[in-house]
Amino acid sequence: MQLNICQYTAILTYNLTMIIIKLYDLVWRHKVRGYQIAEATGLSTATISKLMQGENIDVKLSTINKLCEFFKCELSDIVEYRPDNA
Repeated sequence: MQLNICQYTAILTYNLTMIIIKLYDLVWRHKVRGYQIAEATGLSTATISKLMQGENIDVKLSTINKLCEFFKCELSDIVEYRPDNA
């Protein structure tokens, strides 16, 4: 399986839990900016930035819900779990 740079970075960041935040990929595909997501969802630009960089481990379900609504996507488009043996 080939990983893009964003996913590879997130894997390194979340090596203990193996949870990958794929927000950067969505932002790239939809060609939107972090501030646009923040304005539309009410999330802070700092939160958006941290999630895009894979820095924020403690993510509220309400945050993920707002992102799913904004991108009109499924949870699996934003968050991925990979077991240690994957």
